[in-house]
Amino acid sequence: MKANFYLLFRSAGMLSSVALLLVALPNRVSAQKQTDAFPTYDSYIKITGQAADITGDKTAFERRTQQPKDGGVGIEDLHLSKDLSKTTTLTVDGKAMTGSEDYLAQINVTKNEVGSVEVGYKRFRTFYDGVGGFFPLNKQWLPLQNEDLHLDRAKFWAEAKLAMPNAPALTLRYTNELRDGRKDSTIWGDTDLTGLAYNLAPNPVTPARKIVPSYINIGERHQRLEAIAQKTIGKTTIELTLFGDQTNNLDTRYVTRFPGEVVPWSIASLSTTVPTGQVASPQAIAKAAVSAVNWNNQIVQSQSDGSATKTSGVTATSDTVLSDRVSLRLGLNYELVHSDLSGDRPIYTTTPTATGPVVVATDNNLGLLGGARVKDFTGNIALELKPTKNFTATLALRAQDEFARAASSYTVVAASGTPATTLASTPRLQWSKLHQNSETPVLDLRYTGIKDLALYFTGSKRSLNGIDQNTSSYNPLTAAVGTLALNNTSEDHGNYKLGANWKASSIFTLRAEIYRKGHKDDYAGYGSRLGDNYLLDSTDTGYKLTAIVKPTMALSFTTRFVSQLSKMQVTGFLPTFPANDSLDGKNYMLGETIDWTPSTQCYVQLNGNAVFNQINTVYPNAGVTVATATASAWNVNGVVQNSNNNYLSGSALAGFVVDKLTDAQVQVNYYHAANGNAVLAAYTTPYGVAVRDVQATVGLKHKFSDKWIGNAKVGYFDSANDTSGGNLNFHGPVAYVTLEHAL
Repeated sequence: MKANFYLLFRSAGMLSSVALLLVALPNRVSAQKQTDAFPTYDSYIKITGQAADITGDKTAFERRTQQPKDGGVGIEDLHLSKDLSKTTTLTVDGKAMTGSEDYLAQINVTKNEVGSVEVGYKRFRTFYDGVGGFFPLNKQWLPLQNEDLHLDRAKFWAEAKLAMPNAPALTLRYTNELRDGRKDSTIWGDTDLTGLAYNLAPNPVTPARKIVPSYINIGERHQRLEAIAQKTIGKTTIELTLFGDQTNNLDTRYVTRFPGEVVPWSIASLSTTVPTGQVASPQAIAKAAVSAVNWNNQIVQSQSDGSATKTSGVTATSDTVLSDRVSLRLGLNYELVHSDLSGDRPIYTTTPTATGPVVVATDNNLGLLGGARVKDFTGNIALELKPTKNFTATLALRAQDEFARAASSYTVVAASGTPATTLASTPRLQWSKLHQNSETPVLDLRYTGIKDLALYFTGSKRSLNGIDQNTSSYNPLTAAVGTLALNNTSEDHGNYKLGANWKASSIFTLRAEIYRKGHKDDYAGYGSRLGDNYLLDSTDTGYKLTAIVKPTMALSFTTRFVSQLSKMQVTGFLPTFPANDSLDGKNYMLGETIDWTPSTQCYVQLNGNAVFNQINTVYPNAGVTVATATASAWNVNGVVQNSNNNYLSGSALAGFVVDKLTDAQVQVNYYHAANGNAVLAAYTTPYGVAVRDVQATVGLKHKFSDKWIGNAKVGYFDSANDTSGGNLNFHGPVAYVTLEHAL
């Protein structure tokens, strides 16, 4: 594999050298022709090769750039258009790139005043890496043994359209989509191997940190069959859609907690624990009994989530032009969903015994089986008014009614004893049902009656009410029913936007927009749960400004500024626990783009963005926990930190004409974030991103003849990742060559 990679890289480099050499040589035939240097072909094929010689973490390169570390070669683009007759056209599109596993095959045959048939298949790969967090104090880094993860997405479709004069337009469409592979998960496992001591200032908390990587096996399929009929009768266009939808998913998440750790039997047999790194001496046992820190056993767990759904439904819409100033749109939709759920959560714990460690298998959800049935009715009406040529108003209302029932059963397998090796199985049942309805009025306004000024407003408010009944899981051998939860549910979701586009002159244009998004979820108990209440209330308010200044035809400046403030309140069991601030977010973005075209043979573009993004919870008001007889004082603010995502990004792009057969392009991209704070490691896990990426490329595009065009690029990537302690750093050259030929 490595030999093939270097061969590919060398081949790409040779192709680049050939392209550069051909640029320098005069092409006498082409030079004599006064045609455009880069024509657009009706039918063509592009043959491409790409490679990289990366030093450092190659999987980090794949994830960051979404390019294969071993390069690739193949057909980047194929387009063929041919008239089979005076009324029939054949179109073929294709792609086949190894490495990125990017494929496309699509055939379309269209006959005028009859219809068309199309069949296609496409597939592409998304790269991930199997790494977790980095603990800066002892440089702990625990990647998966195989970091190279990827997910393939594929889609097959077939469609037939019948569109004959004076007859309804008919469409039959089938799609089959697939997701398959492995990707990383942000649900990380924990480890005690952080080098932290317990009960020593400033960290009287467990030394465990969640930095152990995990991953998900994805296996998902989605199929859909649609039949669509459309007919215009007078001034009314009617469309009827019958559809069937089916999914079949099985995803499994794998998590390891405390990898490689086992409590010594001498400690476990005494039902005591000892801090990591200490020996089982009498003094250590005494300290462990006082401190109550857990030196944990390795736990390997997986959670399988399976779901299979079948949906059938019908949608009917109509669009009627009542007059030049009034249009009416109507819509009705009915869906029936049946779903089956399956899964389990096996847990393998390494437990110490007198004869050595023993792996004990338990399960929180063994043999999970369940099902749900959902009926959904939706209707909408919209009236579009044009009282004047400069003013348009759309009034719409959407209503929805939903019924859902679900039930499930599973078995809990638990361990007990010292050591915990005695297993017991307990069956469990649970059920739920829900009835909810919602109404969503929408208002959309547009006004252009003021010279060089366009005003617009869009507002919607979704109100939902329902009744939710469910029971906690219970043992049917000992109870007839679990604990009931009875809730009146209500939700309010408001979205409002007001904006203007003002062209003050040929030099200056201003676009401004203010918006507000509000979401409030309220669950109030009734009957036996009267007095229970849960509230979640969030609002986002902000504005966007864009100014375009064009002092000359060759030079323009585009300045963008975005401001957003977010608030959230949450509570449970009112009035015992009143509403409290749960989130305070700030987001500011300033961007600038400069476009300069000093001549028809040269252009330059500069881009820059500065983003300040911060989310607060209780910080910085958490305070300090005072010392006790068994624990030191410690700063709670050190644990509950802001979530920061501040970064700078920029790019520079320049293109120019070398001669009438050759264009050149130079590009540089830059990204920098410095949100990491290793000082916090003593209190919590420092998750903040700290990374710097630089990318530079130089490219040439050359016309060899009327039917051959070549494009070659060479570049260099450099990425420094302090978030991972440098373990994800990579750098190295990349090469890209393509030859385009007219067919």
